Order: sequence, then C-alpha cells, then structure tokens
Amino acid sequence: MGILKLVSFRYSNKHWNFLLNQVSKLEDEQINDDEDSIGIEYESDEEEQNTVIFKRHIKEYTAKFNKTSSILSKIYWFTAFVFVVSPFVEYSLRRLRGFKNIDLPHVLPGWSPLDRLGFVGYLLTVVCEIVAAIYCVFVHVAFDLTAVGIMTFSCGQYSLLRNYSELIGGKSMKLNVCKKRDIRAHFRIKKCHRIHILLNRSISTLDSLLKTMLGVYFFVATLTLCSVALRLKTETMSVTELVTLLQYMCATLTQLFLYCSYGNYVLYESSVGVGQGPFCAAYWCLSPKLRSELLLLGICMMQTRRLHAGPFNSLDLPSFVQIVRAAYSYYAVLI
Repeated sequence: MGILKLVSFRYSNKHWNFLLNQVSKLEDEQINDDEDSIGIEYESDEEEQNTVIFKRHIKEYTAKFNKTSSILSKIYWFTAFVFVVSPFVEYSLRRLRGFKNIDLPHVLPGWSPLDRLGFVGYLLTVVCEIVAAIYCVFVHVAFDLTAVGIMTFSCGQYSLLRNYSELIGGKSMKLNVCKKRDIRAHFRIKKCHRIHILLNRSISTLDSLLKTMLGVYFFVATLTLCSVALRLKTETMSVTELVTLLQYMCATLTQLFLYCSYGNYVLYESSVGVGQGPFCAAYWCLSPKLRSELLLLGICMMQTRRLHAGPFNSLDLPSFVQIVRAAYSYYAVLI
C-alpha cells in the first residue's frame, strides 16, 4: 500500500496541490474577513447582532485534526518500532534458548545477497531495510494525514456553512421587507453558494484520488484479516511472531476504520435536512425573489457527497463492518 500511496503523490501531484491550495485560500479569506461587509452601511438591529465567526469554526476543526494527527502518528511510529525490533528480539531469544543454526534477522523478508560478504554486507543490508521501513512509514503518515486533513476541513466547512446559511435572513420575527436586508441576504446566498461549490469540487477531486487505492486496500484488508485469523488458528508461533502479526492486523484495522469513519463523517455533514441551513433561515423577512434564491440554495445543499473505495464500495462505517464480516466468512469457510 505504501507504493500505491507514493505513486499517487508522484503522479497526481497537481491534484493534491490543487486541494491544498483551495483549503489554504478559503481559510485565509475567512480568517481575514470576520464581517461579511459589502460596502454598505447596514442598519444594525437585533437580528444582525449575532453573526458566524469563521475563526472559531476553523479553530475547532483544526484542533480536532491536530489531535487526530498526533494519535495517528504515534500509532504508526509504534507499529514501525515493533516491526523493526521484533526480528532482532526473536533472534536474541532463540540464541538464549540454545538454538545455534539460526539465520541472521532481517527487517524485510526477501533476497539478501550481501549476507555472503560477511558481517559488513549483512549490516549494510539491515541498514537499507530499516531506512526503507522508515521511509514507508513517512509515506503512510504523509498520505493518510493529508487525506484525513482534507476530509476534516470539508466536514468542518460543511458544518460552518450550515450554521452560516441559517443567518441569511437574520433573526428578526418582524415581517417587514427591507431593501438593505435583501442586499445583505443576496450577498450571503452568493457566498454560501460559492463555498458549497468549492467544497463539492474538493470532495470530488479527493474521491478521484482515493477511489482506486482504497478499492485495492479494501481487498487487501479483507485478505489480511482472514489470513491472520487462519494463522492464529492453525499455526504455532513464537511470542515475537504473535506480536508482529497482531500489530500488523491492528494497524490494518486502524487505517481501515480511519478512512471509513471520516468518509461517513463527510457523508453526514455534506447535506442539510429540513429545518437546517437555508430552510431554517428567516425567509419571512425577505422579498419573494430572495425567497426563491434561498430555496434554490437549500435544494443544492441537500445533495449528499459520498467518497468511494473502488467501483462497488462506499467509504463509510457500514463498509467497514461489511469487510470484517466478509473476512470472518472466508475464515469460517476455510476452517
């Protein structure tokens, strides 16, 4: 999977840069423009006293991403540490138990022609294997945190947009129509529409980048879970082999659950329901033309955005449960 992620970074570099630039550009606009001023003096009344502060929403989902990235990085590096150290621990334990004809430990399984050159060749091979393992972890961390960061940004912006669109007509219970209020509402409708289009475009681009890779990953994860369960049932393993196998299975499940949970979060946050967003705005304070625009905005925001994993699966929690069940079904048939 590390190779697929590296290839995605290498050959889809323009798309990843586009996503990151869109995120940075939109957040900069929102942070540097607290009040949606449109060049007119709007008569402040009770309905206009409470406006959405974009900085607060950005700070909330940024803090959530920082927490997630910290936990995820620790999990990945702990997994890498166990993966690198376990062959040497197993070798040391076997030597202490009296086994003599034991091959020298390697971090990565494969052909090791330099071992024939003596200890220097073996040491060079092990160093290269450790560097390759660490580089693979860097690729996993960079790719997963980038994808999770974009999904967290999109979910936070969808939530912000839903709350912001509720204030399009203000909070007044009055039925009078005001021209300046209509101008302000029209500006806010255009702003909501622009942000919504940008978010939808970002999700579509992210889906195209993740779809093929996650489709392969779903298949690999299913086989991994099945093979791990089968080995635990049929083979007698040492403690270090058991630890290595379990940590690999846990890492696979962690990655799988991470993508499925955030994909489910995107699915939930990307649409508004009745009584949310524009449908909750004070339409009675607006002219008939603005009410039509508000309705069109609400219809557009009702459409859900879904991430995919291959041609058949969606990226959500039911798909995660389906993979675990499929792995157990294969295991039950083989047993």
